[in-house]
Amino acid sequence: MKNSRRKLLLFGLVVAVSSLPGCAPSTRLKTIPGDLPGWGLVWHDEFQGDTLDHLKWRVEDAALVKNNELQYYSPDEVYLRNGVLVLRSGKRSVGGRAYTSGLVDTRGKFAQQYGRFEVRAKLPPGQGMWPAHWLLPEDGRWPPEIDIMESKGHEPNIVYMTNHWGVWPNNKHEGDTYTGPDFAKDFHVFAVEWEPDEIRWFVDEKQGFSTTANIPAGRFYIILNTAVGGMFPGPPDKTTVFPQYHQIDYVRIYVRDIEGTFILTTSADHGKVVLTPRDQQNRYQEGSVVTISAKPRIGYQFSHWSGDLSGNHNPVTLTMNRHTTLSAHFSVDLYGPKLLSQAKTATASSVEPPCENLSFVASHAVDGKRGTRWSSQFNDPQWIAVDLGDTYTLEAVRLVWEAAYGKEYAIQVSEDARTWKTVYVSEIGTGGIEEVTLPTGIIGRHVRMYGTARATSYGYSLYEFEVYGRGN
Repeated sequence: MKNSRRKLLLFGLVVAVSSLPGCAPSTRLKTIPGDLPGWGLVWHDEFQGDTLDHLKWRVEDAALVKNNELQYYSPDEVYLRNGVLVLRSGKRSVGGRAYTSGLVDTRGKFAQQYGRFEVRAKLPPGQGMWPAHWLLPEDGRWPPEIDIMESKGHEPNIVYMTNHWGVWPNNKHEGDTYTGPDFAKDFHVFAVEWEPDEIRWFVDEKQGFSTTANIPAGRFYIILNTAVGGMFPGPPDKTTVFPQYHQIDYVRIYVRDIEGTFILTTSADHGKVVLTPRDQQNRYQEGSVVTISAKPRIGYQFSHWSGDLSGNHNPVTLTMNRHTTLSAHFSVDLYGPKLLSQAKTATASSVEPPCENLSFVASHAVDGKRGTRWSSQFNDPQWIAVDLGDTYTLEAVRLVWEAAYGKEYAIQVSEDARTWKTVYVSEIGTGGIEEVTLPTGIIGRHVRMYGTARATSYGYSLYEFEVYGRGN
């Protein structure tokens, strides 16, 4: 493969950036986004304005349990300043962790199979700092994983490029490092080009690694974060200066141009967009007619479209004659069912071994945080139940599964948590987010998910167990 790339056919604009607290002033090149030769731009964020676009990004709020990391991901460590997304890392105690940091991702908002994923960023230095730009499947599987860039803060001139594959716990990976300038001194472009038969990694348009083996398929979303400590960089030490700043100038995502075809890119908050017919890459032949439907989450209703489509008709049809981007907007349904289960008392048949592990307790499934979860032991049957505190008319249940989900399970209700009535049965659970509409007239105080067949060799694992209904 070539060691250098074609120049971007973009106009440049030099913008002076005011210094962030603790950061030296710098000058950066802010390019105007557009298509690259052979690629079409389908999604991007230039981080202009004062607030993060929550239609595009989800902000983590959790003490994630992985890699022996030491940070709590706190929303107040994520903000925009001078056209830059800032993920700040600090030394303060939150949620049982000694450090805080920032993480944003597009999970549930945007995902794509194949393409060029490009991030322009300035990385935080220091022992224990672990900035990363990476991709994960939207269906919750792991592996695979594509790491666009990872860095150890004590080696600020080295970045790691990695492809993960296999079946956990027999997961494998391959990759390489790229040695360049001090990536904490200025902004640099980190990119991956993911195609069906090859993945290529680049730093400032210079290729650092490529592979033609173990190429994943499926729709992936993007994550931007800075971990503190963990197995990869080791913990901070007395030389580490806080706060640190992971600064991101832009994120741009492209698809390969194929003559006579166009990409339809969609996003939604508090709901989803359904395309008919549906293609895994959302790629359609010129002239194809696509029906676009906005499906609200429980408790929400469709409001309007934005982007290349406007108005409040739903569904709508679109003739594909160009790359098209649109977003569905939803508002709270004032007359719809209410979320009853959040912060209520939850119990479960078991927790993932060892039993004293407090990372997977039942209460995490009703805390409203996607970064925490309940997980059971690795056998059947297993259950999780929530006490709503009063009797309600129950209308729906929403299950937000982790990768270990229930293939066969029932939704049951009870007045006393002793005698249970089955009101819904699934024998083909799909994982991800499952919304269950209950039969009319179901009344109860206690609701549980009773699993009888796991989809994996592990337990049942729910990020959230949500019950919706109305008071009597």
